Amino acid sequence: MFRRIVLSLAAVGALATLLLFPVVHAVLLGANFLLHCLTLGLQTVLTRLPWVRPATRSLTDEEPFVSIHVPAHNEPPDILIDTLKSLARIRWKNFEVLVIDNNTTDETLWRPVEACCATLGPRFRFLHVENMAGFKAGAMNWARQFINPAASFIFVVDADYQVDRNCLRRALRHVTDDTIGLVQFPQHYRNINRANLGLALDFRHFFASYMNMANRLGCVPSTGTLSLISLKALEATGGFCTETITEDAELGFRMNVKGYRAIYVNENIGTGLMPYDLEGLKKQRWRWAFGNAQILKANWKRLLFGSELGWKQKLGFFAHMTAWFNFNLLPSISLLILAPLALMDRITPVQHYLLILSGFTLMTYLVFRFATMFYGLRREGHRLGAITLAFLSHIGLGWIFGLSWIKCLWDHRSPFVRTNKFIGSVVPRQVRSMATELVLGVLLLVSAVVLMLTDFVLGPIAALTMAGIRFGIVWVWHQTVRTCQLTEELLKTKAVPAVPPALPAESTEAAAPLADPVDARPSG
Repeated sequence: MFRRIVLSLAAVGALATLLLFPVVHAVLLGANFLLHCLTLGLQTVLTRLPWVRPATRSLTDEEPFVSIHVPAHNEPPDILIDTLKSLARIRWKNFEVLVIDNNTTDETLWRPVEACCATLGPRFRFLHVENMAGFKAGAMNWARQFINPAASFIFVVDADYQVDRNCLRRALRHVTDDTIGLVQFPQHYRNINRANLGLALDFRHFFASYMNMANRLGCVPSTGTLSLISLKALEATGGFCTETITEDAELGFRMNVKGYRAIYVNENIGTGLMPYDLEGLKKQRWRWAFGNAQILKANWKRLLFGSELGWKQKLGFFAHMTAWFNFNLLPSISLLILAPLALMDRITPVQHYLLILSGFTLMTYLVFRFATMFYGLRREGHRLGAITLAFLSHIGLGWIFGLSWIKCLWDHRSPFVRTNKFIGSVVPRQVRSMATELVLGVLLLVSAVVLMLTDFVLGPIAALTMAGIRFGIVWVWHQTVRTCQLTEELLKTKAVPAVPPALPAESTEAAAPLADPVDARPSG
């Protein structure tokens, strides 16, 4: 309660400063515009880099031991059990599966998973721990003590993913030398069709645009699942960082600092469940944007002045870590607070130009962001209509992306928030989750009308456009409703599409027979 009061007072003070001190307002808005142009301009240029095909090697009879880690917290047991059954079908001789369940206090959630591990054989071990600090990163660090000593790699798989039977072979063939610390694959989803294609392609554009760029510039991060990590590199970097809520991206950054190489392989080796709860979707996007802001805040000196990374890597990391940012919050607020002054004819010449700059910032954002998505998704064969749907889905979640990095500047601490996977709790929370965006949309719409009546041109156009963007949350909500319905159907039928619907088919390899289990260590 006290924290909310402090934040509310800070917000009121900030608004008063913008109103009473036009020069301060101008400096902040100008700096926001320059940073906006720098980040989006850099991203637009770098996402046009040619595609990279990572090198491969023949494994012959070599099968390094891999410890597959499945982190879990308050997961629906049926979804997690399906993931484990998928892992049991992997065609690889030397592997184990550690289910790392942390801080799940409800025994009805984790006991069935523990029982499933017992039936799947000795290579599956269930590890349950409570009162574990550090969220997912803390649990992953704690589980390292249980890894089979023969293991050379860990392979991280999220609790809702189902993998290709040859996933380990396809990943390990890209480990061409000892300097490779990470092999990262894209996130694909099985609960999609044309009704939620916009959201699916919004997820996809990150991999199509930014991960290829990261390959080119030598700055590939981990994205948290379908990640093959060298244990040697993990030890050298000190494990997973518990100080950020995107420990995966932070690990990739530190690996590159330590001189290890990380590569991205654009192949589909597994499919998960796209969030089907609007509140959960927004929390997921907040986590990605805020966590990357944490990494930038903690490492800005190293990026500017450090010698561990080359200049290409520095540019790449900056572009990558700001991929989920936007700088529309301050221009939007400027439109809201200056419109009443314009109506009362109390606006100063400086504030008049601030309205123009606010409108120009918002309009250039739309151009830059669409270009970034267009270049990445068009390269994969998607048509203009589908790319437009992805663009509208992305900007519909813009409130999250605009607020997250500003909050991190104020306070870099934030709890790890998991994505809800319980379908029964979805509907009531969906509508409530749109409230902030809808209120802002109405206020921006009123501001557009006011500015139009006072003979402004660019300001009302920008305000009207931003109002439409805020109302875009309804379009995002509609897609999550369809995602929820499709997920219910999948869970009832246990249907698993081999290739995500409406997306280009990825390459697959011939399968080999499933080997017998090895490693007979007991459950934790």
